Amino acid sequence: MQINRDFLSRFSLLASMLALVALAAVLVASTAASAHDPLIEVLIRKGILTEEEAQEVEREAAALEKQKQQEMVKEVRHEVLPKPLQGLKFRMLTYLDFSAGEKNDSAGNSDSYNKFAIKRGYFRVDKKITPWLAAHLTYDVHQDGDGDWKTRLKYLYAQFKPMDLGPLTDMKAEVGLGHIPWLDFEEHINPYRCQGTMAIERAGTFNSADLGISIRGNIGGRLDDARSSVGNHHYDGRWGSWHVGVYNGSGYHSKENNGNKVFEGRLSLRPLPDFLPGLQFSGFMLNGEANNKNSFGEYPDYQAYIGMMSFQHPRLILTAQYITTHGNKDGKWLDSSGHALWTQGTSVFANVKPPIYPFAPALDRKINLFFRYDWMDRDKNDKVAEDTSYNMYIAGAAWEVFKGNFLLMDYELTTFGDDFGYAKTKAPSPGLNADNEHKFQMVYQLKF
Repeated sequence: MQINRDFLSRFSLLASMLALVALAAVLVASTAASAHDPLIEVLIRKGILTEEEAQEVEREAAALEKQKQQEMVKEVRHEVLPKPLQGLKFRMLTYLDFSAGEKNDSAGNSDSYNKFAIKRGYFRVDKKITPWLAAHLTYDVHQDGDGDWKTRLKYLYAQFKPMDLGPLTDMKAEVGLGHIPWLDFEEHINPYRCQGTMAIERAGTFNSADLGISIRGNIGGRLDDARSSVGNHHYDGRWGSWHVGVYNGSGYHSKENNGNKVFEGRLSLRPLPDFLPGLQFSGFMLNGEANNKNSFGEYPDYQAYIGMMSFQHPRLILTAQYITTHGNKDGKWLDSSGHALWTQGTSVFANVKPPIYPFAPALDRKINLFFRYDWMDRDKNDKVAEDTSYNMYIAGAAWEVFKGNFLLMDYELTTFGDDFGYAKTKAPSPGLNADNEHKFQMVYQLKF
């Protein structure tokens, strides 16, 4: 076969040009690699630095220069921002809800509903004042019984940071309308507050904030890389955490009706931080008097005790707790003598992130399946009636769209004892025999 000479000539010219380009690239790369600051070149020629040492010095110098530029940017921002805005952080959390199901009326008869709702809208502001002093504000937007949108304070407190005291580390003290010791802790283990409240609040014992003073902290410093080992950096004490406080006892949306103060405390122990860092044993106690008088003009007892075992892992969360209370904050769970009723209950929760990487890599660790079961007996000593308990079952799935933003779907069923009453938070109502409640729910948790 005869090959066209013109084709060979063009091919030879093209090959020569490519060779020249490749040679030029090699020379440029070599020159760039060997090019140094003149001072560095002198040190290399005098044998003070090797080529490798020179490159290491230049890398360190480049890193220092980058750090200097970042510090300059911070200084510029500090000078540009007005002083009142420096150290401010703004955050928002809201639950956008659609629910359809049946709920009991005051006669215990089921009434169907189908509605969109905004369950909560929290606007949060944090201000760092000094290294040891900060302020926090949370507004709570909700809809009242008449359908009006109302704004109220959820949190408003000064936060102080004391020095470590031996094994008591990372301490924070809150003065004002602050966190009570239990619910914030549990809600950072069970991530689905958007579905509904935790077991003891769902039962109507107390809510999550109150006026008072408290201090909390870790035991023995912090876990190494808690997010990787337990999936959560909150309450990451190496050997556990603690929280104690003194409060009015009325909660954040009731006024204080007596001069009594309620003492509350939580202790959580992490016995195997190096082998099972997610395993914790927690206890909570509350002691005081209820916020309202009984028919005899006395304030009933108000006590609560919780024991919980929990396990946290990036792919698995398990909790099991036992609850017993003597009345509640509102002083409404009473026998015929006006004395507070003893209650008891249990709650279990499980959340799993199934390994779906081979099938949908983008959704791995983003899909959650969860289950929860609550049982509560409003009158464990049968002072008012015998069948005074309810059972609640919740099962669902959640997709973590992005860092705390969830799309959640679940089904919830509640069965009531014949003497329980018509709602989870109410006192026993002998013989009411309320219908079951159930609902299908979709929630989007919007957070930034």
